[in-house]
Amino acid sequence: MDTLDGVIVIGYFAFVLFAALAFKRFTTDSSGFIRGGGAMMWWMAGATAFMTQFSAWTFTGAAAKAYEDGLTVLFIFWGNALGFFVAAWYFAERYRKLRVETAMEVIKVRFGRSSEQVYTWISFPLTILSGAIWLNGLGIFASAVFNIDLMVTIIGVGCLVTFIAVSGGSWTVSATNVIQLILLVAITMAVGVYALIEIGGPSELINQYPTETYMGHDISYWQIFWLWVVVMMMKQTMNTNNALSCYRFLVTTNEKEAKKAALVTGILFIVGPVMWFVPPWATAAMGVDLMAYYPTLGTSANNAAYVYYIDHFLPAGMLGLVLAAMIAATISPMTTALNRNAGIFVRNVYQSIIKPQANEVEQLRVGQVATLVNGVLCVLAALMFASIKEYSFFDIMMLFGALLQTPLSIPSLLAFVTLKTPDWSGWATIAVGLCVSAFMQFIFQVDWLLPLFDTASFSHRETVDLQVAATMLAHLFITGGFFMMTRYFYQKPIGARLGELNTLKKNLLTPISKEEEAPVDFRQGAYLGRMCQVLGLLVVLISMTTDSLRDGSIFVVIGALIVLAGTHLYRTRHNDDKLEDATSH
Repeated sequence: MDTLDGVIVIGYFAFVLFAALAFKRFTTDSSGFIRGGGAMMWWMAGATAFMTQFSAWTFTGAAAKAYEDGLTVLFIFWGNALGFFVAAWYFAERYRKLRVETAMEVIKVRFGRSSEQVYTWISFPLTILSGAIWLNGLGIFASAVFNIDLMVTIIGVGCLVTFIAVSGGSWTVSATNVIQLILLVAITMAVGVYALIEIGGPSELINQYPTETYMGHDISYWQIFWLWVVVMMMKQTMNTNNALSCYRFLVTTNEKEAKKAALVTGILFIVGPVMWFVPPWATAAMGVDLMAYYPTLGTSANNAAYVYYIDHFLPAGMLGLVLAAMIAATISPMTTALNRNAGIFVRNVYQSIIKPQANEVEQLRVGQVATLVNGVLCVLAALMFASIKEYSFFDIMMLFGALLQTPLSIPSLLAFVTLKTPDWSGWATIAVGLCVSAFMQFIFQVDWLLPLFDTASFSHRETVDLQVAATMLAHLFITGGFFMMTRYFYQKPIGARLGELNTLKKNLLTPISKEEEAPVDFRQGAYLGRMCQVLGLLVVLISMTTDSLRDGSIFVVIGALIVLAGTHLYRTRHNDDKLEDATSH
């Protein structure tokens, strides 16, 4: 890594810190810390929703999958697109109408306090493990490719993430997400188009890609391929729309803004992934042996498929920008996860059980301490994950989702498909789901399926794909089936619980009125617009370090895209003037 790349990465760290400090002033109370006071514009909510769906894993584990198996990896991200379109059609509006501040409050109004506490205490370690997987992915990659020490990367990025989340909560998290979205999209789009032009266009890329079939390598049965595709799209749709993920729709001013945020995120997930994976596809098409270039990565050398292209075909400085983009992709979901955990602790543990009479200042302080503790635990867990060698990074992510997240996702997804299940159906379905996960992981053998395919053995890829698909289908039919069967035990609640459920039903049918909406602070557009304009100009200045027009042009294009996005955001400040004019008449 050149000195220029190092300067760019350090400069980016400083820029993100500055953005976090600038937005700290927007947080004045615990509601602002937890969900931005419900006053965020749809594009800020959409940016957060988009950025939290992927991490540095996209450029490492997923890039390795693209390098090895071609189009396969796209279906995971298109599953996200499908999920957000379903959210725009059905779920986003309903979650926002509930008029709550955290995901656990959604669980509480639907299933009561017992299920709320079960969900709360299970979700804490799961969120920490998710953050650790993201942080570990970035750490392993940076240490092998950029020769940055693994512990330095994990601890350094972990500290930055924790600072952003502690300083201003939801406001600083969402503001930095917007900046990182713009940077990430500008870099990946420019690099993707550049790689496509260099290799000779889409048709040439397809012709040169080293595989006989669209399914990729190490797979002989189209049935396994399409089963995996359907299951992955289903899994991503469930993850996007369950009640635990609804926090991304709670930050908007009303249900229409929530639907717009979901729609724009879905569109981004159709177009974005295609351009993200052109560089690893191009690397595969050129027949590059990544093990020879990155021996320190060992059997995970394919994780460097994206960076290989940047390192060998793009000018100095691009590697630094891509590492900045990868750091951005890791910071975004982690800061959001820490902020979500803090919100849950304040509202569903501290205020609900420990001290119901806590004042605003106290709640804000507790939220900051909870964020700090979560950040430290994420860093420690990431260092632990670095020692796992049995599975590839891609497989760890897929198994983690299928085994641990799905038992929580199913009841929290079906919760608003039917309201006529007893309160205990929430925690009981989790218990059944965890038993299903344990059976599928420790007892089930993929070889049991060999007779179905009339074969003696499965390849490694077929084994892993069938394991993930079988686990998901078992959850769908057994865990999901159990939840739906609890309807036969439903009895109409009485007393205070009846009142809560009646309020829930009334809220779902009642649009959010103008009086209920939090006033939107249009300074968010002005601040972010100016910051992005400055960031874009700084990227354009990097072109002055290049030796040719060809090399300089890519920095100019990336910088110009960031400046254009910043200018558009800055123009939204005029809405503030219109609002003032309207209220003065």
